[in-house]
Amino acid sequence: MIRLGAFLGKFIKTESTSGVALLLACAVALFFANSPFYSTYESVFSPVHSFINEGLMAIFFFLVGLEIKREFADGNFKNPKNAALPVIAALGGMALPALIFSFFNAGQTSAHAWAIAMPTDIALALGALALLGSRIDSSLKIFLLTLAIADDLFSIIILGIFYSSGISAIKIASTIGAVLLALAIPSGKKITTTKLIDWIHPYSAFAIIPLFALANIGVRIDFSSLGQTISSPIATGLIAGRVLGKIIGITLFAWLATQFKVAIKPSSLSFKEIAGAGALAGMGLTVSLFIADLALTAQTDLAQVKVGLIIAALLSAILGISILKRYSLKND
Repeated sequence: MIRLGAFLGKFIKTESTSGVALLLACAVALFFANSPFYSTYESVFSPVHSFINEGLMAIFFFLVGLEIKREFADGNFKNPKNAALPVIAALGGMALPALIFSFFNAGQTSAHAWAIAMPTDIALALGALALLGSRIDSSLKIFLLTLAIADDLFSIIILGIFYSSGISAIKIASTIGAVLLALAIPSGKKITTTKLIDWIHPYSAFAIIPLFALANIGVRIDFSSLGQTISSPIATGLIAGRVLGKIIGITLFAWLATQFKVAIKPSSLSFKEIAGAGALAGMGLTVSLFIADLALTAQTDLAQVKVGLIIAALLSAILGISILKRYSLKND
C-alpha cells in the first residue's frame, strides 16, 4: 500500500477542506444573484472583478506552477513509471470531454470554447473524496491528486497555445507568466518549493478561490427558461462532456496504458476505483470559468457555461461517490 507523506497528507487535507469553502462561496454567489440583493451583489464585485480575475488569480496560477514544479522535482512526476498512469488517464479525461463538447457545439460560435470542458478542480474532487473518509486507499488519493495536477499542466499548455492570442498582456502575465515564474524560481535550502507551497496554499485555497467563485459563479437564473438553458449546446456539451466524458476517457486511457504496458497500476487500485475517480474529475469550476471568460463574450453564453458546470459538478459528485462507496474497500 502506498502511504501518504507528511506534505501530501497536509496538501490533500487542505484541498479537501477548501472544497467546502468553494462550495459555500458558490452557494452564496447563487443566492445573492437570485435574490432581491442582486444589485448589491453586483455593486460589490463589479469594481473588483478584474482585480480578482487578473490580480489574485495570478497567485493561484503561481501556486499551480509551484505544484507542477514540485511534482517533477520530488513527486510522482519524478518517476515516469509512477506518473504514467494518472498522466495518461488525465489526457483521456481531457480529450473526450473536449470532443463531446465540440460535437454538441459544431457549427456554433461557441465551438472554439471546447477547452472549458477539460479542467478538473482539485479542491472539489478531493473534497468529495474526503466524504468517504478512511475507506479510501492512499493509492487512490495519490492517483486523483496526480491526475488533477497533470490536468492543470495540460490546461496551462492549452491556454497558452489556443487562447493567448486574443487576450491582453495582463491576462497572459497573470496566467502563463505566473506559471513560468514559478517554474523559473530556483529552490534554495531555506526557501524550498515545498515551503512556498505550504505558505501560499492556505491563502489560495481559503481566500483567493472562494473570492473568485463569489465574483464569477453568480448567475441570475430565469427558472421559466431553465430547461432551455440546460438544453443549449453549451450547457449540454459541458454536462455530457464532464459527466460522461471524464469517467469514460480517464478509465479507458488508464486501461489502455496498462494493456500496452506503458504504465503500471498499483495492486491496491482497481479499475472500478479509477472509474470513481474519473467521475469525481468531472467536477470543475475554477480553471473552466477562467477559460470561459477568455473564450466567450456573450453574457448568455457565460450563463449557460455556469449552469452547465454547476449541474455537471453535482452529477459528477453523486456518480463518483456512489461508485467509490460501492467498490472501494477499506484498506487503511
